[in-house]
Amino acid sequence: MKRYLVKDLMVPREEYAVIKQTATLYEAVLALEEAQQEFDQTRYRHRGVLVEDEKGRIVGKLGQHDVLRALEPVYAEIKSKSSAVSQLGFSSPNSSG
Repeated sequence: MKRYLVKDLMVPREEYAVIKQTATLYEAVLALEEAQQEFDQTRYRHRGVLVEDEKGRIVGKLGQHDVLRALEPVYAEIKSKSSAVSQLGFSSPNSSG
C-alpha cells in the first residue's frame, strides 16, 4: 500500500476560499463560488470556506452543513425526523442518518 503524507493530500491555503470573521454568509458563498471556478476541478472541489481573524490566522471553517443550518434553523430537527433528508446527502458522515 502506498503511504501518503498529509502535505501530499492537503489543499494549500492560497488555493482555498478564505473570508474574514466579519463576512456575511452571502460573501462566504461568493468566495466559495470564486474558489471553485479558479481551482483545478480534477483534483478537488471546495466544499467549505476557511475563516480568518483580523491577524490572518485561520480560526474556523464553514462547511455545507453550517450554511444549511443558517438558512434553515430547524434543519437539525427536520433531519432527525426524516431519513429522507439524509438520503439526499445532507447528513454528516459521522451521523447515523
